[in-house]
Amino acid sequence: MFARVQKKKKIANVILSYEYYKHALPNRQTLVFIHGFLSSSFSFRKLFPLLSKDFNLLCFDLPGFGESEKNCDIHYSLHDHGALTNALLEEMNIQKAVLVGHSMGGQIALRTCIQHPERIEKLVLLCSSSYIKSSSPALRMCSYFPFFPYCLSISMSAINLRKNFEHLVYDHKLLTKEVIDGYTTSFNEKGFYLALCRLIRDREEDLSTSALNKINFPALLIWGSDDRLVPLRVGERMKKDLPDADLLVFPHTGHLIPEERPEETSYAIRQFLMNRSHSQSE
Repeated sequence: MFARVQKKKKIANVILSYEYYKHALPNRQTLVFIHGFLSSSFSFRKLFPLLSKDFNLLCFDLPGFGESEKNCDIHYSLHDHGALTNALLEEMNIQKAVLVGHSMGGQIALRTCIQHPERIEKLVLLCSSSYIKSSSPALRMCSYFPFFPYCLSISMSAINLRKNFEHLVYDHKLLTKEVIDGYTTSFNEKGFYLALCRLIRDREEDLSTSALNKINFPALLIWGSDDRLVPLRVGERMKKDLPDADLLVFPHTGHLIPEERPEETSYAIRQFLMNRSHSQSE
C-alpha cells in the first residue's frame, strides 16, 4: 500500500512541505508535480501510487498553500515560483526533471522551462492556465489595505464550497466531504489570507504567445472536454503556440483531471515519456 510522507525543508528562505519518492532502481526519470491555485499536493494523491512504480516523484506545496509557509513577506509571482521550483531541484540534487503542472502549476512549469531549460526534460500540462492577465490595478491597490486579508477571509467563508467544486468536475459524485476538506484545509488558516493577498498583488500575466513559441520541449497537454474553468479552447491554442506539443482530451471530464481521471492520466504520462524524445537530441 502506498503511504504518503510529507517533510519540510527551507528552500530559498521559504519553508516548503514536500514529498519525495525515490524508485528502488537507479536512473529512473523524476516527475515534479506543481499544483494549481487554491490547491496543494493533495490534488495529486491519486497519481502517486500509479506512477511510483516507474518513476521518482517529487511534489511540493507552493508557498501560501497546503503545509508550506504562509506569510506576506514571500514573493508569490509566477517568476518567483519558477525560481523556487529550480531551487528545490538543486537542493534535492535532481539534474533533469519532467515537470507536471496542473492549472496555475502549468504556468509555473512553463516559467521554470524558460528560466532553467538545462534542468527540464519534458512537460506535462494538465488544464494549464494560460493567457490570463495580471490582477487589475484596483485590486492590486486594495491588496495594500491592512483589512484586505480579513475581507478575503469573509468572502471565502461565504462561498458555498460544494457549489464551487461542482463547477470544477464533471461527475459530482466524486465530491465527498473528505475530498472537499482535503482541497480546502488551508482556508481555515489566518496566514493563508495574508499569502493570498500578496499573491493577488504579485501575480503577473501569463506567458505571451511569443514566449510560448520559444519553449521547445516535448509537451503533453491533457484537457477535460467539459473544463469550465480553463476551457478546451485554451488547450487548443496552447498546442499551436508550443512548438512540440500533443493535446489529449478526456471526454466527460472537468478541470480536476488528477481527481477525475487518475488511471487514464498516469497511463498517458507513462506512454508519453516512453515514446517521445527531446527534439534537440534527435
